[in-house]
Amino acid sequence: MINNFFHYSSPTINTNIIDSFNGTPKEKNILLEMVNEWNSRVSVSQLCNFWKKVRPISVKQNLLLLLYNVEGLNTHVADVDILLSNHNPHICILTGVGAAVKKNFTFPNYLSFSQGGTNSFGGVMILYHQTIKCKISDADLNFILIETSLSNNPVYIGGIYVPPGSLPPFQLLSKHQDKTYYIFGDLNAKHTEWGCKKNNTSGVHLFNWLESLGNELIVPNKATSKRSDSIIDFGISHDASG
Repeated sequence: MINNFFHYSSPTINTNIIDSFNGTPKEKNILLEMVNEWNSRVSVSQLCNFWKKVRPISVKQNLLLLLYNVEGLNTHVADVDILLSNHNPHICILTGVGAAVKKNFTFPNYLSFSQGGTNSFGGVMILYHQTIKCKISDADLNFILIETSLSNNPVYIGGIYVPPGSLPPFQLLSKHQDKTYYIFGDLNAKHTEWGCKKNNTSGVHLFNWLESLGNELIVPNKATSKRSDSIIDFGISHDASG
């Protein structure tokens, strides 16, 4: 071999190199942590083994879900692509997809199921990472439920859109009462119990249904409506603990 074909580098990296990196302070801190980790290694093989043990998160132990009220996917494809790239969720639930349910939109590393709605703002879509096995368990207008094979016991993930002035489809939700399920979406249901300033008819019926069956909500800590300070996008589950 000819030596001048090779470039021999120092076994450590000078942290001053980070000053030349054109990034945010947060990005520079992350880069500094990486450099310090590299410089403090005993061997490359040990570092690789360490990364393999602590960096990846098993889907069987942690499931990352992303809910986005897209309000018309046709004009927000780029936004969805950015969200998927930044958060890399295992499953992404899109509500308010609109006419885009009839189009074959694709996103890198994700497959999808979709279901049409009852109005121009309706329709839901579930994107799931290609490494996850999924199949449709139930579907109706503005509603879709998929079964994921993440462990010995299947987990059911759903997407739902409830048009304003309508009641949630309790007959569909009750069908899956005996399953491990998480159904997320735009329910347009307001109630003081989950942080709204006032109740509406849909919220009162949903609250009574939850009380009667013992189901729970997974609710964000700030308003999700663009027209008011209400929380109308959330999840319904058999058990919200953890």
